[in-house]
Amino acid sequence: MLPLLFTIVSCVLFGSSAGIDSEEVCYGSTFRLPFEYTPPVFRGRLYFTPSNGGSRRVVMDNGEAKAPRIKVSYGSVQFTDLHKKDDGTFSVSFDGNRLIDVITLKILDCAEDDIENYGDFYNCAVPRQTEYVEFTPLHNLDETKILWNRTDPQTNKRGRGQVRYNTLELESVTQADSGYYNFRRKDNTLLSRKRLTVQENKSYNEAKVNEQLVIRNRFSGALWSVTFTPKGETEPITLINAGMLVEDEDWSLSLPFSGRISVVHSNIEINPVESSDSGLFEFRDSQGNLVHTAEVKVQYASAPTFVYIAIVVGIIFGGIVCCCCVRKCCCKKSSSKRDEPAPQAAAAPVVHYHDKSQPTHPSYSHARAPDYTHQPMNPLVYREPATTSLGPPVAAPGGLRAAPALSLNSDCLSSDPEPKFELKGLTFPSAPPLSSDFAVCHVYTSDKLNFP
Repeated sequence: MLPLLFTIVSCVLFGSSAGIDSEEVCYGSTFRLPFEYTPPVFRGRLYFTPSNGGSRRVVMDNGEAKAPRIKVSYGSVQFTDLHKKDDGTFSVSFDGNRLIDVITLKILDCAEDDIENYGDFYNCAVPRQTEYVEFTPLHNLDETKILWNRTDPQTNKRGRGQVRYNTLELESVTQADSGYYNFRRKDNTLLSRKRLTVQENKSYNEAKVNEQLVIRNRFSGALWSVTFTPKGETEPITLINAGMLVEDEDWSLSLPFSGRISVVHSNIEINPVESSDSGLFEFRDSQGNLVHTAEVKVQYASAPTFVYIAIVVGIIFGGIVCCCCVRKCCCKKSSSKRDEPAPQAAAAPVVHYHDKSQPTHPSYSHARAPDYTHQPMNPLVYREPATTSLGPPVAAPGGLRAAPALSLNSDCLSSDPEPKFELKGLTFPSAPPLSSDFAVCHVYTSDKLNFP
């Protein structure tokens, strides 16, 4: 009757649970199984499969614990002081063959983070109920040792740290001190947890080609080893080993700093700097701990300030000279254009008509105004004291302008045709026209002008 009742209750309990429960707990804490997997409700086998790939094992069978950190009581199953290796899956079996995954347990790292640089002083508060302090290095989580024990002074002398006035003190920390510090009670219950990370000191250095570079290291008196990784590469080159420069006759010439590097008071001096010196320098102590990393970036040396000033002044001066030259050339061209004489039409030859038949309509030609500034004056000619006539200026042949002259031999007083008075027996011939067109002089005869 009881087996049948157990089977019915189990089916109801497991049937009501859909899927797998996921639980997350902090490192060092306690995990309690759900009620349906505790005695007297559950009397089967409880299995655990670690997530790190370990083998499956039985942790409880018929209400009996099969692991040292499992506490089984009536109506309660507890897993105490959980570690990272307790991360995994719990399974149950009803008939001894078929397994059903019921719980997935994930261990969280809930430690408080502390970060220090190489060589710094580290201290942290110790809870009053702490019985001992244990240390687990980061690089080996399976290795745990006691640093300090309240009731065992001999352990305190052998430990790395010292507890003074409820404070844990570590002097000149290195990467070897990086790890977890657990503070526990006498019953091994975890009170608090610290995670210390020690990192290297870092510096950034800018250098110029053909100048001197000093990479400073604030730690002295140690047998440092220095490597150099050129920029863009991954393989480091050893420059200093145990405080001594690496010198090998077979390949020393291939070293990037051959003949240019020296060690002065734990500092590295490079003189002169070359463009290929850009990269990362790493300092390590005798235990291989990373002490200091120095990033170097090489730049080409810039010219002095006065050189740039001289260049700017030269550019400005050259611009001014060019502007003056262009302006002078433009002025020359404009003045030469003003000095050139304007082209003049050639003077038409003088034409005299002796035929009686003349065209009835004269043609007109407008001549350029005469220039009297450079031409000599022709003498006045007197034909008759009573009557004189001012003749118009006549252009001289060959492009020269003739000076105005008083002459009685002009046929017309202007270029326009006008009536002409003629004395009987005496005729004034007309002046030649100023253009190549035909010019007509009209003759008017009057008896009133006949003198006795």
